[in-house]
Amino acid sequence: MKIVKRDEEFICEHCGKKVGKLGYTSRDHCPYCLYSKHVDCVPRR
Repeated sequence: MKIVKRDEEFICEHCGKKVGKLGYTSRDHCPYCLYSKHVDCVPRR
């Protein structure tokens, strides 16, 4: 099983701030409030 990393901007569900792309890897938390959410039980192939 290969994990697919996605570098996408998002709005933090906890603090509401817009979080931009990193440009080189994926992000797993909000850099403002450090909120993190696990979204995949089984990563897509």
